[in-house]
Amino acid sequence: MLILPLPAQPDWRRPPWVTLLLIVSCCLIYFGAQYHDDARRERAFQRYHAVGLAEVELPRYLSELERRGERALLAELRAQGDGLSPLTLMALQGDPDFLQRLASDRIITPDMPEYAEWRSGRAEFDRLYRQVFTDRFALRPAAPTTVATLMHMFMHGSVDHLLGNMAILFIVGYTVEAALGGSVFLLFYVLAGLGAAIPDLIGGAPRYSVSLGASGAIAGVMAMFVVLYGLRKIRFFYWVVVYFSTMKAPALIVLPIWLLTELWMRLSSPESNVNYMAHFAGLLSGAALAAAYRGYRKGRSAARIEADDVAEQDVVQRRQAEQWAKALQFDKAATAYARLIQRQPDRAALAAAFYHVAKLQADSALRQQAALKVLELAPAEPALRAAASEAWQVALAQRWPLPKLSVSQWLRLAAGWLDDGQLDSADRLLRMLVQRAPAQAALPALLYRTGKQFRQQGEARRADAVWLLLTQHYPAADEVRLLPH
Repeated sequence: MLILPLPAQPDWRRPPWVTLLLIVSCCLIYFGAQYHDDARRERAFQRYHAVGLAEVELPRYLSELERRGERALLAELRAQGDGLSPLTLMALQGDPDFLQRLASDRIITPDMPEYAEWRSGRAEFDRLYRQVFTDRFALRPAAPTTVATLMHMFMHGSVDHLLGNMAILFIVGYTVEAALGGSVFLLFYVLAGLGAAIPDLIGGAPRYSVSLGASGAIAGVMAMFVVLYGLRKIRFFYWVVVYFSTMKAPALIVLPIWLLTELWMRLSSPESNVNYMAHFAGLLSGAALAAAYRGYRKGRSAARIEADDVAEQDVVQRRQAEQWAKALQFDKAATAYARLIQRQPDRAALAAAFYHVAKLQADSALRQQAALKVLELAPAEPALRAAASEAWQVALAQRWPLPKLSVSQWLRLAAGWLDDGQLDSADRLLRMLVQRAPAQAALPALLYRTGKQFRQQGEARRADAVWLLLTQHYPAADEVRLLPH
């Protein structure tokens, strides 16, 4: 089972330089130093056998293992071609104590008849074997070195191994880097990779085994990703056998699924070359680092960083929209405002700017969207009522669908239009409400006010028409007794 987060598109105005540097470094190391290692190793091993080193060294190494009491390793090696297999040679090359004794002539001594030929063959083999970059710098858990412990997390065993790891690193890396900052991200990447190596270092790995690959560190980055997002719901891609799809789930809930999957794969496939325990330890290390960071930064999360980035992008986009409007490029300005209002649907200032440029361009869909947005916000935003009055008249003329406001919101808007002297819009809205929601207690008073304001403007006929509506639909209302006779 594979589960990967599907984060938002990166902002290339602020490239994830550390993530890109890690990817480039891994690619350069593999293609520049490791790519031909299989052929180099084969050439060195062939020479090892051709000059007779196998017959001289390997039996003595098996005897050394017996002397030390390493019976399990001895039995495993002897099961492979009487102990003279490449596996035994790999174990020998991973045994620094034996190599040191071998180099100091304590295994094959100068008084032995085969010494001169052995010494010459061993020097030639060492020269060839030192060209195998992978075997020099991969982590040998039974004999770790500081350089190999750091270097192994930048190395890979094949092109497929490299490309798969780099794809996942890029998917999650740039978001985590944006949340942590480049320097902290790099530090945490290395620490997660070191944490991923712990099971190998303490697990009693055989001398012939080597560990390499960025997957432990990348597992740590994946854990950082979900811990930084916490319980916020994000979209994941998942693949089970032959079925794949996407799902939306709280980010943090995926962490235990990842951990259990790695444990299950380790238990069910103990002979696999995939280092599932490195993945498991990398996940734990990354989760611990991200949790500590959030505690230190008082909850700073990827979601918060993402929101800050979106806000910054919106500022830039709004400036661009304002420049287009000043240049009379109303179509571009309206399109930009339409995108902004989708991300900030409750911003009255954005809605007003959107409406004022949208009505000056040719796209009717944008004009409709802008008109309905100011109508939607106007009941709670007095500054939008004038634009909403104009939009209301246009919406009725164009027979656009009206926004889904509650009756109380429509009543508030009608009252606001009366306060502003927008009598035509208030009149038409109140007539609609009398037809569709006649039981509203506020309607008689609003109808009376409308008629009174028409009278004050000298429009007696329109005042009489509104008051007639009042007497017909609400004959028992107190406002009817206030009407002139």
